[in-house]
Amino acid sequence: MAQRHLVISAIGADNVGLVEKISKFVSENGANIEDSKMAVFCGDFAIIMLVSGSAESLTAIESKQSQLAEETKLAVFTKRASERKKSDSTRFRLVASSLDHPGIVYKITSSLSEFGINIESMETKSYYAPTSGAPMFRFEAEITIPKSTDLSKLQTYFAVIGEQESIDITVIAD
Repeated sequence: MAQRHLVISAIGADNVGLVEKISKFVSENGANIEDSKMAVFCGDFAIIMLVSGSAESLTAIESKQSQLAEETKLAVFTKRASERKKSDSTRFRLVASSLDHPGIVYKITSSLSEFGINIESMETKSYYAPTSGAPMFRFEAEITIPKSTDLSKLQTYFAVIGEQESIDITVIAD
């Protein structure tokens, strides 16, 4: 039986046991969680997951998503996963850090877009430096760079941005 994929996302007030309730719902409907990301921002919970299963199990999840929403008090959304496009790209990891200031994410992501680089996953974090207490910012992303991209030109471009914006940017082969 062919496995199909469904993306489930949910957001709302954080409470103990939400991940347990969501994972139980997925399991009871005959599907498997393949990939997921979850975070709590202030008092709000957010999760996105990729689940796999038979056409019947995914249809059951879609038809019962309102039950999950009612039980968890979360806004729940489902979408059939799109087919992954074949690409002639290589995976890399991008890490950037600096004193926190507006526009860091935009500057980095617009640069990636300009080079035709896709962001597969991204995480940002604001924190205070341990010694000085200065507000710091960290950006980490898994990216796919087309094999036709001139990596030395990309590194030079990031060095210029880093100098202009005072951001340390490193691209590492995955």
